[in-house]
Amino acid sequence: MNKVERCPHCGQVISKRKITLLKDMVEALKDIYKWCAINNTHEFTRKDIKHLLKTDNQIARFGDWVYFGGIIYKKEKGIWGINMQRANDFLKGKIVIHTVAIKNPLNGEVELSEYKKIWQVKGLETFLDEQGIFIPEYVNQNKLNL
Repeated sequence: MNKVERCPHCGQVISKRKITLLKDMVEALKDIYKWCAINNTHEFTRKDIKHLLKTDNQIARFGDWVYFGGIIYKKEKGIWGINMQRANDFLKGKIVIHTVAIKNPLNGEVELSEYKKIWQVKGLETFLDEQGIFIPEYVNQNKLNL
């Protein structure tokens, strides 16, 4: 078990935090991508997409997407965005993104590592076809390019 280090004076956590891309996060990304394509948008609020975040983990970890591959970004307070091309490329297995971020709470620096394609993310094997490509779900083929 990891020991959390705290400042002896104020009690603030000073240990680096490891943030890992997980299966739940990728499932939410896929749903957000589809929702944005259907609604012809790439920016949204958390309220807009809350119905797409189905688990407590997806809700709690949504903001961590800003650390992984430039796919989700925070435009301004309360407004998020998705780089539709990068999301599409990642979901199709065309690009690698880093899947581990280590954040230093003292200076805000983030170390990125473990670059992977979608099929290499732990737990996503069940979402891949025989060629290792993410199995798409089509809603409207004119708007979705999966």
